[in-house]
Amino acid sequence: MSLQEVDLKYKYRSDNDKIHTDFYDKCLHKASQYDRAVGYFTSNSLSLIAKGLETFFEKEGTIRMIVNPHLTYEDVDAIELGYKAKYDVISRALLRQIEMSEESIREDALNTLAWLIYQNKLEIKVAFTNNNSLYHEKFGIFHDEQGNRVAFSGSANETVGGMQNNFEKIDVFWRENDMERIEDMVVDFENLWSDKTNGLTIVEIPDILKETIIAYKKGGTPIKPPKQLIKPRPYQQEAIDAVVNNNWSGILEMATGTGKTITSLLISNEFFQQRGRIFLIIIVPFTHLVGQWEKNCQDMTYKNITNCFGAKKSWVHKLQTDVRDFNLGLIEKHVAITTYKTASSPEFNQLIAKLRGKSFLIADECHYFGVKSLRDNMFGDIEAKLGLSATPDRWWDEEGTSYIEEFFGSTVYEYDMKMAIDNGALTEYIYTPYVVDMTDEEIGDFEKLTKRLIHLYSDEKANKEEISEVNRKRSLLISKAERKKELLFSIFAGKEKEEVSHTLVYCAPGEINTITGELSSMGYRVHRFDSKVPLDEREKILEAFDLGSIQILVAIKCLDEGVDVPSTKVAYFLASTSNPREFVQRRGRILRKYPNKNLAQIYDFIVLPSNASDQMYKSIASKELPRFAEFSRYAINNFNARDVVGKELKKYSLEYLMDKLPWEVYREFKKMEVFE
Repeated sequence: MSLQEVDLKYKYRSDNDKIHTDFYDKCLHKASQYDRAVGYFTSNSLSLIAKGLETFFEKEGTIRMIVNPHLTYEDVDAIELGYKAKYDVISRALLRQIEMSEESIREDALNTLAWLIYQNKLEIKVAFTNNNSLYHEKFGIFHDEQGNRVAFSGSANETVGGMQNNFEKIDVFWRENDMERIEDMVVDFENLWSDKTNGLTIVEIPDILKETIIAYKKGGTPIKPPKQLIKPRPYQQEAIDAVVNNNWSGILEMATGTGKTITSLLISNEFFQQRGRIFLIIIVPFTHLVGQWEKNCQDMTYKNITNCFGAKKSWVHKLQTDVRDFNLGLIEKHVAITTYKTASSPEFNQLIAKLRGKSFLIADECHYFGVKSLRDNMFGDIEAKLGLSATPDRWWDEEGTSYIEEFFGSTVYEYDMKMAIDNGALTEYIYTPYVVDMTDEEIGDFEKLTKRLIHLYSDEKANKEEISEVNRKRSLLISKAERKKELLFSIFAGKEKEEVSHTLVYCAPGEINTITGELSSMGYRVHRFDSKVPLDEREKILEAFDLGSIQILVAIKCLDEGVDVPSTKVAYFLASTSNPREFVQRRGRILRKYPNKNLAQIYDFIVLPSNASDQMYKSIASKELPRFAEFSRYAINNFNARDVVGKELKKYSLEYLMDKLPWEVYREFKKMEVFE
């Protein structure tokens, strides 16, 4: 179907034409996308072009619309319901039964409007002028799947009056000699949509629902949507006071999911209020976190932001100018966001070293700050230094841990998991341990590696890297134990498929295809989520997971890297290293608050091989049980979990291992000078 098949006129005027039937309906029948910039919009306009819309949406057509804030109260409510349905089960249920047909569009325009927004078929943005005048322009473009376009402009609004009752005229452009005008309209619309039009501010509907639109309508004058000031929670205020009282330095040791990012930016705002100026440097571990931090900075009223990562030519000159202008007093408030990799580069260091006063450094996941490549940094003259981490100590790197404390100072504020759960900052959880065996072949391989390890420990010339590699192979045998997968598949085989939702499965490297494929063959809607998934696809996958269209995500480590999945309610831990930073952060992400989420469930597969020798059993249990100790101590079913594991350990008189926390075991190993 092509727009070239539509018999069009160069103009449509109310004296001779019915604009909605003679033009809109015809184009909608052939189009796959409709972009509209219009002064006024009401949902009743949908009923006039219902016939064309039915065909349009059958072809998976989408509409993008930019309007001014003069929406009716009823339309505001319908729009709000549509956006709310994306995240709220009850709202979604109200829209589930709608049948998209010409009749339903005509008779139930408000419900249709909400349903279209919920289904991502209609996106609406609001245009605010910067001089208190009205946003009043009117033009549109139809696109088809072959790339053909029909553009139009004129006096008609997207209302019943504009389409039917008023005397209106529109000019239409589709011919070869109209291409320049069509392209110009396309550019104008894309600039509008991306908020790049001088004199206008284009705002996402969810950002201003509902008070701003209604306030505009009541008052009759355009207002720019106000930035909501974030008021610190009591525990965040305690953190702010602790850093201020420690001369703007220190480490915030806060459980994953408790708002370390916002807390640190509140502290930087306090610095700005007291000092009058700020050049804020933020270092993050991964490039995809740069965008998250940028958004958070914008929410905290930071406007001037420079992202420094990737090709040096893309940021060096800009940062050089920023530093110069700040030193000259031309800038009062600026942010530079970078990654640990870029932060260790000579170019970044040399430019930051030129800052003269009022500088503030935030190191996200500051345990990365202890890497050797950053220890020769030139950040010593920065006035305020703040490290953030749920687990700031580096695992088997005492030198790196000492450097972090030397640079930032010690932990000045701690907000642990128990406090977060007790205060309602995180969700309560049930912890269910599954005890699994190893196969005889796995036991044999583990014994061979153990003998090799003993030999290496007794050899004074042994290579530490080889010791580490043997340990890694032993850990991988436990992580990939075959009985774990067998048990997992039997669990899911016994479930009612449609009752499964918002579920994560953490697996070992190399097993994601096997697990994803098997769960898919059972009929579950499952998707992999690892480093091979492109960054631009991750957001779509996570949105589908939030909405429930994807029931299960199978992950390796990708979700450890600052990716928020707060809708998660159930998690299966098939694999996890002994490093607490990994499993503690994973638990924190699962416990994040989310609408209609009152309780989370964690299922942990613990290898305790009954077919192993007593010595091997103890060796494996000593590696597996610190995670159990950490997870079980804050679970609401703590005693039940201990009963399950305790019965297994009692046979070997090893019940005491249930209370050995990760860092306690770590310190014991350090005393014995044993390398993992």
